Amino acid sequence: MEEAARQGVQGICFDALELLPAEQRPDKAMLLGWLGQVVCLERLYKGHRKSIDALSFFYQQNGIKMMLLKGYGMSLYWPKPNHRPVGDMDVYLGSCWQEADRLVSERLGIRIDDGHEHHTCFTFQGVSVENHYDFVNTKVNDSSRELEALFKRLATFDKPLTMEKSEIFLPSPSLNAIFLIRHLGQHFAGAEATLRQLLDWGFFMQHEHENVDWELVVSTLKKVGIYRFFQQINAICVDYLGFAESSFPQIEREADLERRIIEDILSPEFGKEKPKGNTIQVICFKTRRFFANRWKRELVYREGIWSQLWYGSIAHLQRFKTIKD
Repeated sequence: MEEAARQGVQGICFDALELLPAEQRPDKAMLLGWLGQVVCLERLYKGHRKSIDALSFFYQQNGIKMMLLKGYGMSLYWPKPNHRPVGDMDVYLGSCWQEADRLVSERLGIRIDDGHEHHTCFTFQGVSVENHYDFVNTKVNDSSRELEALFKRLATFDKPLTMEKSEIFLPSPSLNAIFLIRHLGQHFAGAEATLRQLLDWGFFMQHEHENVDWELVVSTLKKVGIYRFFQQINAICVDYLGFAESSFPQIEREADLERRIIEDILSPEFGKEKPKGNTIQVICFKTRRFFANRWKRELVYREGIWSQLWYGSIAHLQRFKTIKD
């Protein structure tokens, strides 16, 4: 149960217990504890959804459209949306992001944190909000800048979703396909990814596969150097998670690499925890992790490892307090 929670899949795993014969299910005490976690997930999801609606309504009253990235939008593809864990609220407001932050600060009295690379942060109704002026961090490599230009072209605010009080917007399937695999890759290469992120991808593909411009997506993934990773994630979804192969483009499997990726997600090869000590300790830890994860970075980024290290270090020096993030 603890491992399911760490991987962000305790809700969907609980749903699967009903498929097991009674004699193979956990004992009553564990089931009750697990049920309590799932009830908590459902309560948090309900509150998170209300906060999304409230923030969108505030923006809408001021003529600003809110696009929601990842998170709640992904949950809508799950069999039981409220059994997907909630986290931050990631929003994209196009050219209105500065005006939106000003309104949040002046009218709601909320402090805006602008010390991050490609978004500002604030807390709204207890939820951490990331207001993205860029989809990805453009300070660290050329491929990110190329992707950012494409993301902004594809962010057309033409996929509305009606909430109780407001209307939010979701990314187009083609934008989401590129953004999600890059985001998953960043987590995987930088530290670690989770089964919940794999399920987000699998369920998204299950529902949106036919609506994606695959010529655009595949050519883009090849250009920015993440195509092999994309192929093995698709293979994992089919071979390990049970998704239908028809939900994915033709898969080019590399069995050893596929196995290494899923094993690293389940139990990271570099599994040490970041120290809570001084800055020097954190820098030493991040440097060791960076080189231990070199094989992962080569799967996700087109740029060479030394280029990644150099420009990543410069970005941290420019916003030094992010070094401990």
